[in-house]
Amino acid sequence: MTWDRRQMFAPDDADETISGRLVNADYLKYNWFVQGGLDMSLQNPYGYDFSNVFPNGRSFGVNASVGRWFTPEIGLRARVNWENGIGLFENNDLIWLAPFNQPGENMRRGGYLSLVGDIMFDLNSMLIGTGSTGLLGNRWHVQPFLRAGGVMNYGTDKGAPLIGVGISNRINLNNRRLSLYVDAAYNGVSSGFTMDPSTATGVGTGGNMYFDLDVGITYRFRGQLKSWYSRGVAGMAVCWDDRPSVRPGGSFFKDWFLQFSLDQTLYNLCETDFSESFSKGRTGGVNFAVGKWFSEQIGMRGRVNWENGLGIFKNDHLEWIPYDATLHDSNMDGGGCMLITADLLLDLKGLFLRWQKYYDEWFTFYAIGRMGLSSNRSLKSASPLVGLGAGTRYRITDRVSLFAESTYQGTTSEYFSGISWSGPTGGAFNGIWDFCLGVQLNIGERLF
Repeated sequence: MTWDRRQMFAPDDADETISGRLVNADYLKYNWFVQGGLDMSLQNPYGYDFSNVFPNGRSFGVNASVGRWFTPEIGLRARVNWENGIGLFENNDLIWLAPFNQPGENMRRGGYLSLVGDIMFDLNSMLIGTGSTGLLGNRWHVQPFLRAGGVMNYGTDKGAPLIGVGISNRINLNNRRLSLYVDAAYNGVSSGFTMDPSTATGVGTGGNMYFDLDVGITYRFRGQLKSWYSRGVAGMAVCWDDRPSVRPGGSFFKDWFLQFSLDQTLYNLCETDFSESFSKGRTGGVNFAVGKWFSEQIGMRGRVNWENGLGIFKNDHLEWIPYDATLHDSNMDGGGCMLITADLLLDLKGLFLRWQKYYDEWFTFYAIGRMGLSSNRSLKSASPLVGLGAGTRYRITDRVSLFAESTYQGTTSEYFSGISWSGPTGGAFNGIWDFCLGVQLNIGERLF
């Protein structure tokens, strides 16, 4: 099955079907869902034997989510989890939630609350298409996800960044509107979450982790079955009335791109004067990224940033990036810093402008959500990193574009010195402000 590239198909309640390269962004109101469920968490603090997690590190809680599928392949959800705060779920043997070795004290203080964003990928749609039949095609969906956000532990009155990976299983119960979900995730947090010297990771060679196991109900709002429509490009999903959408295949291999850029980074350390960052906290580096646009609204990329590693960027006044003085003469001598991240890209024009000549536009702007790991190579550290930013892209030719971005990132203090500025448990917050300018090369056919 094929469609004319210049056509667009829309559900009956959309404004109208049009021809040409116009995109109706009104479908932002479609494909929303809500979730609610119960969960069990298993704490895995640094330096402790996980085989003793039952009952030392087991807790229970409730969670709720709201999300949207942007295409059959990729979606987002915001999730809140209140853990160990309801007396019905009390575990009298819980001693691995701060304050450590005080059973019941974490619950008495309110437990902990996490707020995260999940980037979800539907393997059924990616690998076999949304029009498939059989158990795996329509009844059971497998959805791995990436997670980033923050967690507030009321037991320590401290917050910490959180990154994680997981997998969701969705079993449709009622014509795909009502479904059962079973999720499992492995989350990493800083030692600020535990605030116990026994869990301090030093230079960050270990980590404080916890498993999160959820079960609950998903409700997909009305309009869900009419939602997948686009310009009718072969390989995209098209659906109207109550028929399953049909994905002819091949769209996964379109809209890939490569990016190369130079950047300048300003470090905004806890308890330092940011006005001094232009001398004491300024570094330069290079970036490489590979990514894909799934629709005119949403894309993903993997990005590597090598900072303060090339002599051409040397800052003789740099003081705020530490190094192992027993092995190296400077942080640059030790290899600089490496940031490896996964970036969510949301095209703001595709999301919010009702009508636009999107395909022929030369200029666009987008928001960035970032999660990953930051490593000070001299200290051999690894710390969780989360960030938000914005970018703009100007297309020179159909394949070559210029782009500029700015992102503010937060990481834990293991990245800088192995201890926080306020104690050995990593409870402080350190900012990294990144500016970059580069070139993008589109690979293969470009639909968006």
